[in-house]
Amino acid sequence: MHAPGQDKVYAAAALVAVLASASVFGFKIWSDGQAPSGPPPRVQLADAPYNPTAADVAVVKAEMWASPSSQSKGRDWVYDAFTPPEIFYNARSKHFTVKPPLASSDEPQEEAFGVELVSVRPEPFRLQLIGFFGEGGEARGTFENILSGEVFLGAAGRRVPNLGLTIKSLAIQTVDVTIPQSMTTRQRVATAVVRDDKTGREVVLSHRERRFTGGLSAFVAQSGQSTTREVRAGESFTIGDATYRVNKILLTPPSVEIVKEAPSLAQPDQRTLTPRESDEPAPAEPTAPTL
Repeated sequence: MHAPGQDKVYAAAALVAVLASASVFGFKIWSDGQAPSGPPPRVQLADAPYNPTAADVAVVKAEMWASPSSQSKGRDWVYDAFTPPEIFYNARSKHFTVKPPLASSDEPQEEAFGVELVSVRPEPFRLQLIGFFGEGGEARGTFENILSGEVFLGAAGRRVPNLGLTIKSLAIQTVDVTIPQSMTTRQRVATAVVRDDKTGREVVLSHRERRFTGGLSAFVAQSGQSTTREVRAGESFTIGDATYRVNKILLTPPSVEIVKEAPSLAQPDQRTLTPRESDEPAPAEPTAPTL
């Protein structure tokens, strides 16, 4: 507890502070009341009527920046401080490509090629053995006509006139089959020997795997379209007034070399196309031996 004498000191200090504050504010009020007061100043209005005037338009000097010059990579490699290029890397061709900024140059834009590569696939033999039933002399094979899509039953001696082929023999045998990452099993496998009437060569077909010719087919589509067209090396096709000729097809890496000719082109436009981006899975690699 505080001593009684100390409480008196605090009370006396507070009283002195109150009296000092009252004295200061009282003096200020008294001095403000003694200040001379006079009439407020009068506003002098001009006799001339008001005439609105327009301000002079500021002179603006416009200067055009020079178009960016082409870089060492080519005509499309142009950009300035505010229009950087869009650069992309193609993992298949292992090259960089660039999309020029819009309206960045007065040069005429390059004509669109008009065709895109969708996929490259190995070419299947025109007759495939896809199944069988029966045994011995009663055995029959299930064959697929690749050109027409027809599926039919056949045995030794049957001709397929529209394909120029003759089924020479059909056999059903039990053989050892090795399954990847698993054990070897014994399965019944159908094989057929087919004679090519055009070349005189014999081709062995198996129902366990597809047979390929060793040739390649490319599936191309018009730019922005989903409908595809199957083409082979040496073939030509027309879209609008442009003619396209397929020079070369490669499976690894998938690519196709196409030459475009059109009235609007001063000279043929030759390009090597790689597959466009797609959500579809890539076609499987051939597992059967080629002819």
